[in-house]
Amino acid sequence: MDYTDAQRVEGIFFKERNPDSQPEDVEMVSVEGSSESVNARYDMDRNKENLALIINNESFDESTGFSNRQGSDKDASAIKHTLESLHFKVINRKNLSVKDMKQIFKDISTMEHAEHNCFVCIILTHGEDGNQIYGTDGEVNLNELVQMFLPDRCPDLIGKPKLFFVQACRGRKEDSGAPMHDAGDVREKYQNVTSHKVPLGADMLLAYSTVPGFYSYRRSTTGSWFIQSLAHILEKHGDRLELQQLMILVNRKVAYEYEHSCTKMKQVPCVANMLMKELYFYK
Repeated sequence: MDYTDAQRVEGIFFKERNPDSQPEDVEMVSVEGSSESVNARYDMDRNKENLALIINNESFDESTGFSNRQGSDKDASAIKHTLESLHFKVINRKNLSVKDMKQIFKDISTMEHAEHNCFVCIILTHGEDGNQIYGTDGEVNLNELVQMFLPDRCPDLIGKPKLFFVQACRGRKEDSGAPMHDAGDVREKYQNVTSHKVPLGADMLLAYSTVPGFYSYRRSTTGSWFIQSLAHILEKHGDRLELQQLMILVNRKVAYEYEHSCTKMKQVPCVANMLMKELYFYK
């Protein structure tokens, strides 16, 4: 993949430097071995708060062409209960316009976060390809919202985990799945650091309900496959397993336990992980 091709790859944050351009003179600093001296776990101080935001967009203006998202309240309720059990202070917002979504992101990103261990954002809404998600009155690019929590705009959360979980379609494709021919196990069980800078995207995780270009499924009576699985896994194992282990269990639950009752279509979540340490929640 050359630089021109790389520019077309969906990303989140940064302007890239053309590797073919004339390089500047820079001093190379070796950090080999220094990473091992850094604490391998994020500090989750029980004397501090964990902060969470839930945006639950269920009803939409006719101008958007979208129907109401029946079952979204089930998702909001389930994940709120689970986050509170993990000692999160939850800010709950429902049916926000694009302007209101931008405002709540700005308000939280500019808060004082000295007493917060981490930040979690749950977004329940409609979406389309290209990282477009919807307020009640129109679309906004998810990147525009997430960028408000980059270190240059939210310095109080530097070095702290910032997690975004997005329940939304990412396109119109459907996943028909594929048969597994050798899956018996599935069938049976179903310091001294020289540099004090961090990359802008460090300490973030974005977990999407589905892969780019595909539908994300939701039941009107019980909620979405992804958020219900996330709430279940966090409730059951959230104070015992590391976050990456938890997300693998969420992926597995969605992929193996759910199937569209009529079309037999499948779904698997997609995680973009920029975390630098292990993350353990507590009850």
